[in-house]
Amino acid sequence: MNAASSIQAVMHNLFEFQKSGYLCDTVIIADDGQLKAHSSVLAAASPVFKSALKCDGVVKEHTLVLPGVKLYVAKAIIQIIYTGKATLQCSEYESVDRILRMYEELCISQVLDQSHRYWKFFFL
Repeated sequence: MNAASSIQAVMHNLFEFQKSGYLCDTVIIADDGQLKAHSSVLAAASPVFKSALKCDGVVKEHTLVLPGVKLYVAKAIIQIIYTGKATLQCSEYESVDRILRMYEELCISQVLDQSHRYWKFFFL
């Protein structure tokens, strides 16, 4: 197994953990709901999250409030952080621009190539 596939396997496992809430220590509150995530993954992906999640080395649960953000947008951002792609309902197509703006506002480190960023979204 090469390094890239090892990293993919680890991120896949972390995403499965995130979906089930296993070992999650951060609650993300959107306008219409909430979800859990791993603070270490969020901090590694975004300097904005890293700053918001500063701690003194003591493991504790964090809360991040994302005002003006719908839950499916927050879920898409989390899915991008963990997997590099997002799955949306066709009715959410108009939100791709909002998701990409939020992605940029959060300074996500997995910067999508400008010319190919839309192929990372899958519509059901």
